[in-house]
Amino acid sequence: MAKRPLLITLIGALYLIMALSFIAGGVGIAFLDLSVAGDEFVGLGSVLGGATIFFGLILLVIAYGFLKGWAIMWYLGVIFAAIGAIGSLIALPAGIVTLVINLVILYYLFRPQVKRFFKI
Repeated sequence: MAKRPLLITLIGALYLIMALSFIAGGVGIAFLDLSVAGDEFVGLGSVLGGATIFFGLILLVIAYGFLKGWAIMWYLGVIFAAIGAIGSLIALPAGIVTLVINLVILYYLFRPQVKRFFKI
């Protein structure tokens, strides 16, 4: 197996941090009492919290897959970076930093040593 590139470790760690943040945030939202806003919002916190926890679990799998070099995660990384870049373009000029980050990630994922690590 090819040695894991340093920036892939960093990207995997960032996905792990995002995953843990989503899970913690989802738990907080689920326990938040939204009934103050009216009866029509009762249970909304549980739904939003559950969805946030679900996305956190997905991010957790992505983080693990990046660290293990699963080929499918390379494709997901490319898709997420491309979507992020498009979203950043829409948010210009405020999105310039995230645009640059997503473009650097896209460039990096296509480097030969990274593709070799993911067996692409």
